[in-house]
Amino acid sequence: MADAENNYGFPDDMGGDDDQSIVSTRGLEAFSRKVTTTASHLMGPNAEAAALHYQSAMAEVHKQMKRPTVQRSVFAMARTTPTDLMRSKLSSHEIRHRALTYLPDELLANIPEHENPYSLFQGFQASFPELTDEGKKFRRQVSRGRKMLEDTEASPGSPKRLTQLKKERAAMMHEFGLLGTRKSMASYEIREIDNKIANLHGMRRIILDRLAELEQDEALLEHDIVDVESRIDEAQALVDEAEEIARNTRTKDEQDLVGDADDHDPEFMSQSVYQKLPSSTNSTPSRKAKKVHRKKSMPILHEHFEPGTSIREIRAHKDTITAVDFDAPFGTMVTAALDDTVRVWDLNAGRCMGFLEGHTASVRTLQVEDNILATGSVDATIRLWDLSKAQYDPHGGLGKDEDEDAIAFGTDNHIEPPEGSMSDCPLFTLEAHVDEITALHFRGDVLVSGSADKTIRHWDLEKGRCVQTLDVMWAAAATLDTVESTWRPTGRSQSSSADFVGSLQVFETALACGTADGMVRLWDLRSGQVHRSLVGHTDAVTCLQFDDVHLVTGSADRSIRIWDLRTGSIYDAYAYDNPVTSMMFDTRRIVSAAGEDVVKVYDKVEGRQWDCGAGIAAAEEGKTPSIVERVRVRDGYLVEGRRDGIGHKNSDDIDVAPMAELLTRQARILVKLHSSFELEAGTTDGVDENLLKKRIADLVSISNAKFYTYRYDRLPALWRQIYTDSLILETYRLLLRPLLTTHTLTEDLLGIIVEKLDRALITAGGGGRHQWLEKTMEMLEDIWTESNEKDRGQWSQKGQQNDGVFHRTFSTLEPFGRPSLSSRWACPRFSGWTMDQFEDYMNSNGGAPWPIVFTDLIRDWPALTDCPWNSPDYLLSKTFGGRRLVPVEIGRSYVDEGWGQELIQFGTFLSRYVDSSSKTASSPASSSSFSSCPSPTGYLAQHNLFQQIPSLRNDIRVPDFCWTAVPGHPLSSSHDQAPVDVPQLNAWFGPAHTITPLHTDGYHNLLCQAVGAKYLRLYPPSATPYMRPRNPEHGVDMSNTSALDVGVLEGWDPRPEGVSEADLQRMREEVKDIEYRECILEPGDTLVIPIGWWHYVRSLSVSFSVSFWWN
Repeated sequence: MADAENNYGFPDDMGGDDDQSIVSTRGLEAFSRKVTTTASHLMGPNAEAAALHYQSAMAEVHKQMKRPTVQRSVFAMARTTPTDLMRSKLSSHEIRHRALTYLPDELLANIPEHENPYSLFQGFQASFPELTDEGKKFRRQVSRGRKMLEDTEASPGSPKRLTQLKKERAAMMHEFGLLGTRKSMASYEIREIDNKIANLHGMRRIILDRLAELEQDEALLEHDIVDVESRIDEAQALVDEAEEIARNTRTKDEQDLVGDADDHDPEFMSQSVYQKLPSSTNSTPSRKAKKVHRKKSMPILHEHFEPGTSIREIRAHKDTITAVDFDAPFGTMVTAALDDTVRVWDLNAGRCMGFLEGHTASVRTLQVEDNILATGSVDATIRLWDLSKAQYDPHGGLGKDEDEDAIAFGTDNHIEPPEGSMSDCPLFTLEAHVDEITALHFRGDVLVSGSADKTIRHWDLEKGRCVQTLDVMWAAAATLDTVESTWRPTGRSQSSSADFVGSLQVFETALACGTADGMVRLWDLRSGQVHRSLVGHTDAVTCLQFDDVHLVTGSADRSIRIWDLRTGSIYDAYAYDNPVTSMMFDTRRIVSAAGEDVVKVYDKVEGRQWDCGAGIAAAEEGKTPSIVERVRVRDGYLVEGRRDGIGHKNSDDIDVAPMAELLTRQARILVKLHSSFELEAGTTDGVDENLLKKRIADLVSISNAKFYTYRYDRLPALWRQIYTDSLILETYRLLLRPLLTTHTLTEDLLGIIVEKLDRALITAGGGGRHQWLEKTMEMLEDIWTESNEKDRGQWSQKGQQNDGVFHRTFSTLEPFGRPSLSSRWACPRFSGWTMDQFEDYMNSNGGAPWPIVFTDLIRDWPALTDCPWNSPDYLLSKTFGGRRLVPVEIGRSYVDEGWGQELIQFGTFLSRYVDSSSKTASSPASSSSFSSCPSPTGYLAQHNLFQQIPSLRNDIRVPDFCWTAVPGHPLSSSHDQAPVDVPQLNAWFGPAHTITPLHTDGYHNLLCQAVGAKYLRLYPPSATPYMRPRNPEHGVDMSNTSALDVGVLEGWDPRPEGVSEADLQRMREEVKDIEYRECILEPGDTLVIPIGWWHYVRSLSVSFSVSFWWN
């Protein structure tokens, strides 16, 4: 028992902080053992011994608990939380880990959503697999030597090798999964960056708006400051005047001293010089000099725009802008146009400051520099203006200090400025030229001007007189006589519309000028002589500018050339698709207007080309802006002037909107009229049909006029659509009453309707309604067939028997004879070729094949068999009884005088020009006899008849040879046209003696003969220098057509007026040694005309051909 007590007793020397303390881990364990043992004794068989033992144990516990250290430990444990109790037994590393990984409930409840399927820890494992246990397990870095040893030790079929391969596969799959994780993480990061960039852009827009508001507030405050300063100046003037009056007023003593002056001669002092001056009471007070206010601040908002951003659009004129210039960004701009007005603009406010009046004709050229403006006009005068004298208030009215009732300009630049705002600006006029001024430039007190009188004049602006006259023609002649000169004629005719003096620039005594002969001449104004001539351009020089080292010139030959002034050689050059009309450069960029709706920009630093201007945004919006005519650039800011005269916006946008609204209203009225006819025949429900007819006719007329205002390929699509829709509404109006009331269509009405729908197809290209128009034509023809089957059989299918065969055919007579072919020059004829054979032939001879004829390429065409095109009745049946409209060329050849075009019905064309026996209901009675009433030749030439009339398209097949790979132009790739996805089809139909003059095409051509016979002569591309390409005519490039008339040279046609036999003989001598090819095409023949070959075509009889252009 004693041992037992000793076993469970507590040592006397225990401390509260020692491991043996009762509150320590060991103490608690000992205490629990003691209590457990005591409990077991209590439950034992010896109750007294157990009771004694229990009492002994409890006494020991009480004794131990009375110790001060134990009591302090118990109290400390009672105040300690379970969390603190646990932390007291954790290491510092574990505590830090738990602190970092602990997240409160509020954070766990608001975890933001994201699209990344992987956590940050997974991304870390994928990026650094070598730091993870899993990555270490699948490490694949094995030295090359070890790999070789393992490969030699393990045979391919052994279990060890299989295990290795599985292990490698597991490692690769693990790495593959990690790469997928990393790829997903990278993609997510990119999306996050994009979102941040979008947010930054949004913030940038907000700040830009804030900056714009600040600049507006600043401008208003500046205006108020100027107003206050003006009032201060007025008050100061009044104070100064009062002080002066006070100083000059006599005191009472002074008046007494001079009181006797009244007794003197009344003439005394009355005749003094001062008394002779006009009395101020009788004269008009002199106008107070206007103070010129300079801006106190400059806008900076534009500095944050992207390059190429449109800052402002100004509707400046009602016609083509001829000249534009500005002195500084957001300064003053001056524009002139063909509407005979010159306007001055405030670029900062976008408002017109006023008109400059004085010239009697339109201004062709101008320059503005430091508020001084020079303008040169068609009236042969030069005027100088001081723009600082303009009476203009950018925030209010005109002369607010003098006229409180003046009209304010407002914020809309459409409002015309008050009259007289520029009345104080004229300085003086320079008159010496005898023809229009085409170019001018001034610097300091020196001004030079070029005129259509072929002279350049040098002016002294201080004295306002002409110093010297430079004769450009004399200089050109002197250059020709100089042996050392490098001048040479270009061999190319110059544009007749080009200005003789296209551009000028002066610097002290140096002058550069560009002229219509393509020359750039450098003059010394001290001697009046040409110092150097720069030869390189092949057409008129239209613009130039030079600095210390380089001279940049633009020309109608479509090129920009950069010259080195030190050597006179070309430093660099590049070209555009159209003539260059205007050019200017600053320290970094060369900007040009080159016949497009955008400005061409060449970055000299980066060496790249890019487009700038309103045309880019307009193209994205589906609009067709006008062509840029003039450009000016200063300090990185560009101003462009367009043909429509309205800044960057197309002037027709103003007209299209009301036209579209008018069209919509007429459509609604027609629908209303239709509904009233259906409810009760003959009632109009209050609709004025005459007014409706007039409104639709106005729409057709106005939209049709736009086809003559624009070049056809540049006509805005909206006008084509309005023209088409107007014609559709007109046919709707014409059909409405007959179909809903009488349910019949007369022949005349049907002809009118078909004509209007065909005009929409041919003139406007369908205006976006092509399929609808075709379907409507088919429906109308079905209606007409059902109601007029008997009459139709009498006149449109005459000659067709019950067996469905068309017996009447075109005459095969060749009234003008047939040329005899030379066996030496005749085109070889082939048949049975495969596509591979044809492709090899076309790419042979260095990609320069010769013309050949195939006799079997189109033998299976229905047009030659079941659907005979040689039958006028069949063609009439396919053209709505001859009602369909076709464009016909009137005249022997399109290069002859009196040649023209007209839209006529196919039946009329057939009876009037092709076959006089072809009579249709639409043919006029006056065309009864072709032979007895001679008329000009009519030719349906180069018209896509098969798109207009799809039923005829089914009668032919596109030859397989059109899908072969063929070479480009043998002379230069610049002659190649844009690739075509499908061959371009054209119909050529007409009587004998229709002629296509000697010309060349930009495509390979398969000319297929379906009806009649044709003679062709062909010259190779190498003969181009001898073909005498024609000059531009009426703005149309005719260089693909020869001035040689093969028919006249061969004696088949009479000699034209103005051409002598000696001239013809000289032409014959030029071409007699040139190798050529010739052939006569019969029905079923196909001629291959390679690209670049000049060819002359002559119909020997009634002829119908189809051409297939492809590349």
